[in-house]
Amino acid sequence: MRLVFSQGFFEGFKKIVPELSILFLAILSVQPQSLLGNSVISPFLCLSAVFYWSLHRQGLFYVITLIILGIISDILTGASLGFTPILFLTVFTISSWQRKNVLLKPFHLIWGAFSLVSGLTFVIAWAITSIVSFQYAVVGPFATQYFMTVITFPLLVWLLSHIQKAVSV
Repeated sequence: MRLVFSQGFFEGFKKIVPELSILFLAILSVQPQSLLGNSVISPFLCLSAVFYWSLHRQGLFYVITLIILGIISDILTGASLGFTPILFLTVFTISSWQRKNVLLKPFHLIWGAFSLVSGLTFVIAWAITSIVSFQYAVVGPFATQYFMTVITFPLLVWLLSHIQKAVSV
């Protein structure tokens, strides 16, 4: 009985590993960090995870889950509710649409695709921020966060691929 329960629990756990990894990265991203001195800008780690899992978990990654995770991220960061889900859905839509063109390419091309997708996402984030505040938002923090996100992408892909292999998602 215990063996059946533990097998069922592990199978259920394997199915939600991508969502748990995004939730973990959302929590990690609001922790105080001083990568650039006393900067409060940190990489948007969740964006890399959404891109990775959108490519590697096609058909099993649900839009409603992304919306919920985005709202949780908004609550954690203090952003307007709906801001992060829009960004997550942008990344999810583009990466799912281009999955066949990106997935089997060498890593540097996948990294380039992520750079383009996340660049568009940061432009959307800047535009939403400008519209909500009724003035042009300063571009510097968005550019810094974009570059930090792109630079950390290889490390996150390495980590997520090892997690994927460990649980055979």
